[in-house]
Amino acid sequence: MHPTSQYADIFPFEWAKISKERIKPVVKNIGMFTAIHAINRKIGIKDILDNVYGTDKASAIVDYAMYSIIHHTDDAAGFAHRMRNELLFSYVPYSDTWYSRLFEEEMTRELELLFRKRWALQCKEDGVECVWLCIDGSNDDCQSKGVDIAEKGHAKSGKNINIISFTYAVTEDGKPVTYDVYRGGLVDAKAMQKIIDFLSECGIGIKGVILDRGYCDASAIKYLIKKELAYVIMVKGHPEGYEKLVKEYGTRIKMNAEYLIPHTYLFGYQKQIQLFRNYKHQDYLTLFFDYKNGSERITTLLTKLYQAMDSAEVSIIKGVKPTIDAPYNDMLAVTEEKHDAQTVYHIKINASVLQEAIDEKGLYSIVTSDPMPPEEVHRLYSCRGVSETQYMQTKTQLGYGVTRVQYTQGVRARFSVGFIASVIRHEIEQAAKPLDRNVNQMVQELEKIEAQKSNDVYTYTHTETIRQKNFFKELGADLKTLVDESVQFENDRLAGRTPTPRRRKPGPQKGSHHKKYDEQGNIIPRRSGVKSGTKRSDTNKDGTPRKKPGVKQGTKRGTYNKDGSLRKKPGPKVKSI
Repeated sequence: MHPTSQYADIFPFEWAKISKERIKPVVKNIGMFTAIHAINRKIGIKDILDNVYGTDKASAIVDYAMYSIIHHTDDAAGFAHRMRNELLFSYVPYSDTWYSRLFEEEMTRELELLFRKRWALQCKEDGVECVWLCIDGSNDDCQSKGVDIAEKGHAKSGKNINIISFTYAVTEDGKPVTYDVYRGGLVDAKAMQKIIDFLSECGIGIKGVILDRGYCDASAIKYLIKKELAYVIMVKGHPEGYEKLVKEYGTRIKMNAEYLIPHTYLFGYQKQIQLFRNYKHQDYLTLFFDYKNGSERITTLLTKLYQAMDSAEVSIIKGVKPTIDAPYNDMLAVTEEKHDAQTVYHIKINASVLQEAIDEKGLYSIVTSDPMPPEEVHRLYSCRGVSETQYMQTKTQLGYGVTRVQYTQGVRARFSVGFIASVIRHEIEQAAKPLDRNVNQMVQELEKIEAQKSNDVYTYTHTETIRQKNFFKELGADLKTLVDESVQFENDRLAGRTPTPRRRKPGPQKGSHHKKYDEQGNIIPRRSGVKSGTKRSDTNKDGTPRKKPGVKQGTKRGTYNKDGSLRKKPGPKVKSI
């Protein structure tokens, strides 16, 4: 049987096996490719990667980040198959073997650090300085013996296994600034210091940091005070200062309108107090009672307590002494009585212990370096939600929650790609938010922008939706122009020409008046006066003719000055003989 002319279009993979030719698909999804071009023109992420890794490797890295965003995975085995219909920056969708070699051999530690520095400097140029920084850390289980940074630590999974730790830093509005991957045994507070020191070397000014309870210890606060950084930190456990404040104000603030934070279900009170017993430093501790969360937690507590009681009563009916698991074994008291040489068991609620557990629900505290109203403390700490969202996206939606690679550099490289994906995803999120769409919904809409192949070239009929157009408008780009460029990009490849995508214009973003910095972070001085080669227009802004400086040509000066004195001729004084 001989294949027809349409066989290659209908069965491209089978045709590739027979003819050893790579057949371009009939339909190409070009929406995500076009969106990343628009994002690059805005923030320059692809341009930085081109300068650090070279255009070919940078293109493959961005393609992999695109793959993670669309398919919520980092498993390279499915890349070539799943991305066959996507318009890519690379000429072909590479295999998992090719990507493994890229991650383990080509994306070296030196290049990774160079990328991190250049991205931080780009963030600084775009206005990320003197900001509140949200820093958060996490870890992944790792059983590979080839990863030398995997070691025992506080595993999130709760298993006694080697882990790899990593930290992300984002601005209070969610813009990813930097990250770090490090050995599993390093505590979060030390990892935070590495992040802050790195950003300080890049010249980024930090107003303060917003941290979760994992960073709440005396050593972290000492470091932040030494660096003269403000801080907002969720308190971990029940340190001495917290216990004192709960004893004094815990009952007072509950359901008391005097302490209500407007437009919330929170009641709060702040006091300057020594938080840690062994660290004699006065911090500002804000005690909160969350009525909504507290009610839900009390409901959950009682539901599980009643389940434990029901299970215990089943045992009593069978004549067996009930066994109650923690933490409900203290809340439920089991008594026994002798009746006719038979033991009868009874169970009742220990009211005092249960009351203590109920009183704790809904109470928490946040420590700050400076005095501020409870509503401001709540607002600032709520910004940390963007950092948690970045983690959720990176670990679940981008697929970086499991460490599959076998070598240290491969681990670092994959987290680097995950960070790049989170940068792109953040820009999509910011542009989709005004359109009442989340990231995944917007990505699905972008995937509907398709080009069709006809007579060995791709064509596109402009049928964009209003939302798609507005999305690109939020990115500062015109969808019609960029889509045409994307189609031309692929057609240039088919014709054997080298496509030339647009890049970001050098310098700060449009409308920005920030200082310029070189690669070392030093300020590039600006020359005063009009830029060399600038030609003034013949008219002013109001339409009047522009006057040239100096005296009008042909003007004759008078014999006398305004004060009546005789005007002297210019030049050296003529000596009288």
